[in-house]
Amino acid sequence: MKIGEKIAGARRAQNLTQEQLADLLQVSRQAVSRWESGLAYPETDHLVRLSEILNVNCDYLLKDGVNENGEKVVEVKIIREVPARRQINFLFVLMLALFVLGVYFALFGTFNVVLELGREIRRETAVIVLAGVCGAAGYAMLAFGVKILVACVKKREYFFKKAKTE
Repeated sequence: MKIGEKIAGARRAQNLTQEQLADLLQVSRQAVSRWESGLAYPETDHLVRLSEILNVNCDYLLKDGVNENGEKVVEVKIIREVPARRQINFLFVLMLALFVLGVYFALFGTFNVVLELGREIRRETAVIVLAGVCGAAGYAMLAFGVKILVACVKKREYFFKKAKTE
């Protein structure tokens, strides 16, 4: 806060007008107005008299970080550090699920196709085609799982990842 703002605030706290303060200090009202607007500064002898009239300390008028009684004001900021919580990397979990399902479907489909083709009495073609589609879907899941795994490794994000800091 600037000296003019401090003078104006202390004057208002004492319920004085600029005219009344000027009369007490034996200066013009314009001088008080210039002090409060920051266009001029009071002389040293006026500062001492101002502090007596306004019931404030000279240090308050001249220094920052000092209250009306001249006591140093210390601003305390409490900063809490919040530990970054780890979040589950859902892409990595999806990749694991794709691997498990992909292996299951690939083995199931491949095994059934080979089994059906090796039998002498064959079932309908739809069963073989269905088993083949199941195997192909399993291999596609495995391929997509590998793609996600590569993306996670590049970002160095595995099962857990650090939360983004704000």
